[in-house]
Amino acid sequence: MYKIFLCLRYLCKRRIAFFGTAAVMLSVALLIIITSLFTGFIHLFEDHSQRFWGQVIVGIDIPSTDYKTLIDTLEQNPAIETARPHMTHGGLLYLGEGKARGVQLVGIDLSRRARDDYFRAGLLLQSQVQGVPTFNLSDDAKTKSRAWLQKKMERIGRTGQTIDDKDLPIGAIVGIGVLGQPDDLTDEYDKAAIARELADRTDPMVITLGKSGDKASDSAPEKLKRTCWPVDVVQIGQHHYDSATVYLPIEYLMELTGTVDGDGVLRSGVQVQITGKPGYATEDVIAATRAGLGVFGRTVLKWPDHIIASIPVVASLEIGPVRDLTREFNKQLVILQVIVGFICLVVALLIFVILLMIVMQKQRDIGIIRALGCSRWGVAWIFLGYGACIGLVGSGLGVGLGIWATWHINGIEGFLSQLLGFKIWKSGVYMFSQIPDRVDVSSLLWIVIVGIVTATLGAFLPAVRAARLQPVVTLRHE
Repeated sequence: MYKIFLCLRYLCKRRIAFFGTAAVMLSVALLIIITSLFTGFIHLFEDHSQRFWGQVIVGIDIPSTDYKTLIDTLEQNPAIETARPHMTHGGLLYLGEGKARGVQLVGIDLSRRARDDYFRAGLLLQSQVQGVPTFNLSDDAKTKSRAWLQKKMERIGRTGQTIDDKDLPIGAIVGIGVLGQPDDLTDEYDKAAIARELADRTDPMVITLGKSGDKASDSAPEKLKRTCWPVDVVQIGQHHYDSATVYLPIEYLMELTGTVDGDGVLRSGVQVQITGKPGYATEDVIAATRAGLGVFGRTVLKWPDHIIASIPVVASLEIGPVRDLTREFNKQLVILQVIVGFICLVVALLIFVILLMIVMQKQRDIGIIRALGCSRWGVAWIFLGYGACIGLVGSGLGVGLGIWATWHINGIEGFLSQLLGFKIWKSGVYMFSQIPDRVDVSSLLWIVIVGIVTATLGAFLPAVRAARLQPVVTLRHE
């Protein structure tokens, strides 16, 4: 009992111990913030990847007329919520005089893509519209595009020709960063200005892409130029997709980039993004997908089983870019945790100095309790307990500080950005517009243990020194 009494007495009365407690608190809080930030970033990246790419991905080269049958067959499985066709193709986008940039052309089935609030809620103009969002041009856009097309025909001497709706530019949805730039201080887009730009646009955008030669003729690749009219913009929250993506109807992109085989059938490499229903694990969705591919391959394509089995079906988190980035994020987390670990060694050294000073000042107290029958181990445990108390109190305060700072990290970042005059966290650098603010609860226990162990280790040598003091020498000391 006297050991606990002396530990608490030294902790409350010796103000120098507050420095050790503060050092442990700051180290523990820093570990919580760093670990939560990185694990939150990894989880956010994985979540965005799964929502953008689907839970499972199938890559298949089939006749363009058969992809809808494949989608319907897959969605009949009770484990599958949505199957979305998806195509990507690199291209160049011309926005106007002196404005050209490389973009990713993405072909989507908007009716299926819009089932996910992740995409639909990011639409600027059609997010609140009843019904399914579309690529259709508005009446005003049709009028303006007809006027533009009429002027173009007049320049080449083709006057008086009737312009049908099929002659108009194709509708497109572009990433919000294609038409606008985020504010340097707030990192927010001026959505009102972008909406006005969409409404005031009088010229279409021009996309340029390359198309491989047909397999039948083995002709050289050709360069295609097509016009498109932006009907909406979308912000999904990941800078890479928001700043360089143009979404087009998948049928249109199939027609542009597909190849005609020897039988005269247009074939396209389609990627099907599959999301399972709640409660189904990724392995269950993969199995359901393979079952659906088997039905489709045997009944529609008349493929043998060994060809069907060779169709790649992978979890979206296992595709190369996602897997590699996640691995690198985890490496950076470990490196930062090691760096903070070295800071913990400095904390241990600080506690060592503090307790050594207390041992030197309290030699008479040590002599008295030794003369009253306390053993050497009893004396040692007093100072080891003292160090453990410093670690326990500091860790408790550090947990509170770390959780509070993590929950309010976006507010703290906003305050510092206003104070310093520049944006600290930019989506163009860190991929996402918001800092992850979810506490990694699974790491709290080991971080608290690290704080207590660090303080106890710092107290070990002073405790040994106190235990080795002779009662006669210590009583004579004062």
